[in-house]
Amino acid sequence: MADWMGIASAVIAAIGVGFVILQLRAATAASRAQATIQFQAAFVRSQEARSRLQMSFPIHVSVVEQLAPQAGHDDFDTWKELDELSAEQKRDARVVVGAMNDVAQYVVDGLALRSALQQYHTIFVRVGTLLLPYLERENAPVKGRPQARFGYRLVDLYNASISYHLHHPKHRGRELSLKRPAARRDGEARLVLLHTDGSGVSTHGGFANEPNSIGLRARYGEWKLRRKVRGAERRLRR
Repeated sequence: MADWMGIASAVIAAIGVGFVILQLRAATAASRAQATIQFQAAFVRSQEARSRLQMSFPIHVSVVEQLAPQAGHDDFDTWKELDELSAEQKRDARVVVGAMNDVAQYVVDGLALRSALQQYHTIFVRVGTLLLPYLERENAPVKGRPQARFGYRLVDLYNASISYHLHHPKHRGRELSLKRPAARRDGEARLVLLHTDGSGVSTHGGFANEPNSIGLRARYGEWKLRRKVRGAERRLRR
């Protein structure tokens, strides 16, 4: 009789543990769903600033020299020092950096980073290409003293988005470019950010000793993609 009572107690305990696990999973799913809804609504609010940024924000000279050294002066407006940017351009930059920080916060609150990448990774790559030189200068030490890590979460979104594009079967081998009206001629100017062979922009080392993302060979693509996304999620949530 005692044996049967022990077995019954163990079964009841196992059912209780299973019920708790199911509740936790349901709560996690609900949290992620809520974070996704909030993320979608919030991201729309930065659409105008993001559009202006992608269509007209000057491209840093180092980016043009790296990606399009043969590009004509008539194709793109460029900048080298912060004081060459207008007040409106800096304002748009800060609005978009704030939107990227919001994306990171929603990941902290439960949004699956892969869900955000599925929808917006091309935006994250374009925005990162345009704004990381700006953030490098905003975060540069002043009189030897480090500054606040303004916009540092954009680095993780940018790095994860590059890896996502290079290793996801749907996007791997597809060109990713920034297209906008040419600065001083008729027609369109096009800056290729990622070529079909995977060359182009590379991951960013981060600010204030933020660790850089880790890369592996393409034959480990899917494993690398999972590692990259999970690593970015861990950094954003810590």
